[in-house]
Amino acid sequence: MEIRTRSYFLLLILCLLSAIAASAADQRIIVGLHDNTPLIFTDTDSRVKGIAVDILTHIARKEGWDIQYRPGSYAQCTRRLETGAIDLLPGMAMSAQLEDKFTFGKETIVANWGQLYISSDATFSDILDFHEKDVAVVEADIYFQFFETILDKFEIRPRFIMVDSYGKVLSMVHEKTVSAGIVPRLYGAYYEKRFRVRQSPISFRPTELRFAVAKGRNASIVNSLDGHLKQLKENPNSIFYQSLDLWTQGVRKVTLPLWLRPLWVLGIITGVMGLIVVGNIILRKQVKLRTEALKTTIAEKEKIESELAVAREIQLQLLPGIFPAVPNRKEFDIYASLEPAREVGGDFYDFFFIDRNSLCIVIGDVSGKGVPAALFMAMTKTMIKAAARLLVEPEYILADVNREIARNNPSLTFVTVFLGVLDLNSGGLTYTCAGHNPQLFIGQRGNTVLLGDAQCPAIGLDDAFQYRQATAHLRHKDGLLLFTDGVTEAQNDKNRLFTQESLMNTVALTADVTPKERVMAILSQIREFTGSRPLDDDMTLLALTYFSPNRIGDTHKTIVLMNDIREMSRIIDAITHIADSVSCPPVVVHDVTLAMEEIFSNIVFYGFGDDLDHHITLHLVIEGDALILTLQDEGIPFNPLNVQIGPRDKPLEERDKGGMGITLAKNLMDQMEYRRERGKNILRMEKRYR
Repeated sequence: MEIRTRSYFLLLILCLLSAIAASAADQRIIVGLHDNTPLIFTDTDSRVKGIAVDILTHIARKEGWDIQYRPGSYAQCTRRLETGAIDLLPGMAMSAQLEDKFTFGKETIVANWGQLYISSDATFSDILDFHEKDVAVVEADIYFQFFETILDKFEIRPRFIMVDSYGKVLSMVHEKTVSAGIVPRLYGAYYEKRFRVRQSPISFRPTELRFAVAKGRNASIVNSLDGHLKQLKENPNSIFYQSLDLWTQGVRKVTLPLWLRPLWVLGIITGVMGLIVVGNIILRKQVKLRTEALKTTIAEKEKIESELAVAREIQLQLLPGIFPAVPNRKEFDIYASLEPAREVGGDFYDFFFIDRNSLCIVIGDVSGKGVPAALFMAMTKTMIKAAARLLVEPEYILADVNREIARNNPSLTFVTVFLGVLDLNSGGLTYTCAGHNPQLFIGQRGNTVLLGDAQCPAIGLDDAFQYRQATAHLRHKDGLLLFTDGVTEAQNDKNRLFTQESLMNTVALTADVTPKERVMAILSQIREFTGSRPLDDDMTLLALTYFSPNRIGDTHKTIVLMNDIREMSRIIDAITHIADSVSCPPVVVHDVTLAMEEIFSNIVFYGFGDDLDHHITLHLVIEGDALILTLQDEGIPFNPLNVQIGPRDKPLEERDKGGMGITLAKNLMDQMEYRRERGKNILRMEKRYR
């Protein structure tokens, strides 16, 4: 009887274990399905596809999950996730507001951002071109809302055409019923060939799309996803990279297994040799006395610090450090700064002439730290300069340097580079970006655009890669800001990054300043942000402002006049000349000339109180969109802004004729200011011509 009871008991335990195993093997996970092509979507055959679907299918096979998709809008999916109606939602953009309701995976599925698309044959020069132009958008799109806020700050107001889908946006761009359209980067990459549209250099608001679960629920699911996703990212042959290639480029890459790659074999050999060396060092240290080891450690530390100090000094001496760099060239102004971190790094910058009118500007960042990175930097900088003298085009320059470095690079060190060639006659910029973060184009008003085209791999990784280049156009007083990731990744005491958005906001406040003032303003803002925390990486900045040769010398003029009314002809010639240089409308020239006639005649006839000869100085200058005229004379103190022309009911012939002329001048100009300084009357007049 006792044996039979035990048998029943064992049988019951086995049944329970089988039930638990079956339950675990068939764990059902309900996933929210919303249309977010190509991350997750339903095709015409009602099949669920996309990057997230490929990843989930792979992981579910490993974990024994039963994945079921429940379709709905994005808003419906987020509500269902919050209430527990679904277990998992892929592709949620991480934000501080959502972290109170949801738990996000630590691993990013993909990065996304807003992208402005234009037709395949459209030309692009500046974001200002879209003022009062039609731009197609989806009304609820977060990227459109962010873009609208940015444009509003710069008083750029396109006509936004609201449509109900991203597909309609790209269709309207292709049909040229609008000038441009805004869609997410991933969506555009998937459909741009189908709609025959192309990216503009304008991209904004990067977001990280991750897996999300409800707060307090299904933490084990998101932890499992993080573990698998991290492993997939470490393997270049994994389904993660295959899916990215398929859904963003339309191809599946065929790669050799990792174990067949010679670099891996070399890496294993190097690792084994490194372990042998480390083991030998450890054994030798165990033999030494503790006091001797301490002395050796101190001596080595002092030696390393000395070598780092010397290497840091050499690094800085290799870079251009005298400003103004080329004082005899008026077509540009340039300034650069490199602030080394605690260790010697591999940041560098350079600028030099390829020929008389072609200026090459370079910024780069070598992987790693210390003396090896500094030496690699010096080698790369020298090779770039030598190649540029012969090849001129950025894509050929970097291809040549990459080929030489990649073929002789056993340490697998790589370097990211942004290289541009600026035509000082036309303002045309040709550039290539080799693994470097997109640099900034700065408009005259401080508005910024990312130079995001021509993104290529870093130098030193693949000797057969063919680099490509893109173009931009700088107008008079437009500029560039080149920087390394040490700027945007500077951290404060709370481990928060300075970010690219903060950099662009800072640049927006530096309109109409010199490159040196712009760099100093950015460095000051970063120091205020980081506080007492030392730099973790080199921080390098290079700023350039372009001055069109057609405008140099015509934006300001000074003439000295006699107190003779016949000098008015010289004044008219000067006003006409400087107004023509900026295409000033005739009506503005007429108003300025008439106002000057009234003011100048008043000074000539009433300003000195004698019949002697006196000098009157006139300064004319273009500032932004305004013509500024400043008159200086040493006559009787007189403030024309206080002039009154008498009561309206007084007969016209009895009113003050000079007062009426000055009042007319004040009405014709947009602004007038007077001051008495060092015995001189100084009258400043401003007239906007745009």
